[in-house]
Amino acid sequence: MNVNRSLMLFLLAFTASLNFHAECSPAVKHQERAQAWAWIGGSKIRNQHSTVDGQESYPGARDGATSWFHSNSTVWVFGGKGFGLKKSQPLQLPMLDELWSFDIKERKWQFHPFDNKTSKGQKPLPCLGCVSCSYQNKALVFGSSGSFIFDMGTMTWTVLQDNKSSPVPRSDAAHWCDAEKGVLWIFGGTDSGKNLDDFWSFSFKNSQWKELRPKSNKSTIPAKCIKATTWMHPSGILYMFGGSCHGRLTSYFWSYSPGTLEWKKFGGSEGVPKCAGRFGQRGVASKGNYPGCRNGAASWIDQCGNLWMFGGSGYDNFSVSAYAMPGLLSDFWMYNVSSHQWMWMGGLSREEGRPFFGEKGVADAHNIPGPRESAMSFSYNHEMWLFGGAGHDDKQFDGLLNDLWMYTTFTNITPTQGTQLPGDTISISFGVRVLIALLVMALGLVVSLSMCYSKECKIFRFKRHLRPVVKYTPVKVETVQVLQPETAGPINIDPNRNL
Repeated sequence: MNVNRSLMLFLLAFTASLNFHAECSPAVKHQERAQAWAWIGGSKIRNQHSTVDGQESYPGARDGATSWFHSNSTVWVFGGKGFGLKKSQPLQLPMLDELWSFDIKERKWQFHPFDNKTSKGQKPLPCLGCVSCSYQNKALVFGSSGSFIFDMGTMTWTVLQDNKSSPVPRSDAAHWCDAEKGVLWIFGGTDSGKNLDDFWSFSFKNSQWKELRPKSNKSTIPAKCIKATTWMHPSGILYMFGGSCHGRLTSYFWSYSPGTLEWKKFGGSEGVPKCAGRFGQRGVASKGNYPGCRNGAASWIDQCGNLWMFGGSGYDNFSVSAYAMPGLLSDFWMYNVSSHQWMWMGGLSREEGRPFFGEKGVADAHNIPGPRESAMSFSYNHEMWLFGGAGHDDKQFDGLLNDLWMYTTFTNITPTQGTQLPGDTISISFGVRVLIALLVMALGLVVSLSMCYSKECKIFRFKRHLRPVVKYTPVKVETVQVLQPETAGPINIDPNRNL
């Protein structure tokens, strides 16, 4: 019985070793149907206005809006440029000052009109390319009209008075939000057509801005860029990819450590023909993979700490000519911060593709959001959400979008070829893990069988399959003398006997 129990525990340990960090592994391929895009709402057609009625409210098509997340599974959206409640012509699109909220659990939008009495006229001007961050029950919106605080409890706006220690108003800055510590970082952006490279942080606890200067003049810092893609990693590291620098699209990849106040460059390039991406095999991480130069891409971070990126305006897999032109992208990427490898997860490897919506609310491997830039993105649990932007509609016409998509990052996954397990802190490939597990299993079987046969195999003996153990004992033989009977005379035989 003890041997049976040992074998059972061993098999459980072996199974666990195969599933070790499988959920966060770049060496596994995601099942397409379980990890697929689903069209949740909005229109397939471009340039739709906002609607507010008793049955359903929905924001109109827009790009360059800013969003922040609230702890009760609510996402808030402000600003952008596009089609609001007021009817507008495509050639005369205004910047927006509409405030919307989206309940992720109920999947419902709500419009919040401005109350001049409660906010005393203190409301941000319509803004395009603003940045925002939330902490507890308050949010900061910063852009071309300065800094504003929004109280989500009282639904009131308050202007934050700028001073000498505040950054100049700007748009299209790179930004990162730490909602747990209440800190917002911004880098670069543009002010009246002039690109910037200054770096600032805002603390919700003291409502103050602080400029973050390099430690020395020899420190390497990013160039003056706009519309870069950013991620705030759970470890506290800030990541930034691409953007438009000096009027040229780039694929430069940077990280910043708030602890050391130092930037680190991982690579990248700028200018045609160096801007073409290298996609490799779909779903397989490789050091040779990398996205093409771009700006305005959407970004997310999953619960394993992997960085995700979709679309933008830039160069595809085929932009190798010196005369290549940038276009709208719909490629989908994941970056593993442990192995420093990119993985092409899906979407199209060529620019200017066409979307495929599929059935509303149903995830399908064939679904593809249309190529776009300056879309709004946010995460909730294992879900990645994408809304709006400037791109192609279902008929492949250019315009502004208000379609809403969801991609689920958690699923059952099956092993496939790869190199390293992303999100993993142990640098051991999947193949090495399997080899180690097999060696351990073989050793366990040898030990188990030796224990079994040392006890005459009483545990695994079955009547139909194994012969019983036979013991031989020598037999003692005794000699017995047999007495012959005595005869009185000769034996007479009848001659006439018929033999």
